Amino acid sequence: MLPRKPRFDLRQMARQILTIYLAILAVNVLAYAVLVRPRVQSLRQMRAESQPSRERLKQRETEVKGREDALAELERAKADLERLRQDVLSTRDRRMIDVQLELAQLARQFGINLQRVQYENKKLEEEGLERFAMVVPLSGGYSNLRKFLQAVETSDKFLVIEQVALATGHDGGALIDLNITLATYFDDPGARAAQTAKRRAARRA
Repeated sequence: MLPRKPRFDLRQMARQILTIYLAILAVNVLAYAVLVRPRVQSLRQMRAESQPSRERLKQRETEVKGREDALAELERAKADLERLRQDVLSTRDRRMIDVQLELAQLARQFGINLQRVQYENKKLEEEGLERFAMVVPLSGGYSNLRKFLQAVETSDKFLVIEQVALATGHDGGALIDLNITLATYFDDPGARAAQTAKRRAARRA
């Protein structure tokens, strides 16, 4: 006859199980108090101490991004200015004939006597440009003058109306005499080179 296996009595083992459970719990609590909690507190302290640095770093990143955007915008503006100088303004030697032909066409269209046109030339050395202006005497009614101004504004020769001065009016104001100052600008590479040389000399001084 085989020996009887001992029966597992939960009521009898309850105290031992509870004791083991409490011992494990105490070990876990002790491990948390000794090992985990100091590290958690240290991590919180490190985060608190590093918060100002992280905020400064974030602010610095924002500033750097803003400066990079401003630099990119400046580079685009320089490129646009260079295209304006090269493709639109060009130099006096390259574009002067086209400007004179445009003025002659306007003169024929609106009955302007080119012999009465006064010319002004001025170098804008600091801007690296050359200004070429024409004081055009124009006589006619309001409708005719408005058409002239529209023709100038729609010209692709970069003509700018800088001034409109009333000369005289007659026939009860039906006819008006105006002196209109038209101007255009040419790129002046020589002036730009001179300004660049001056700036370099000033930096070396």
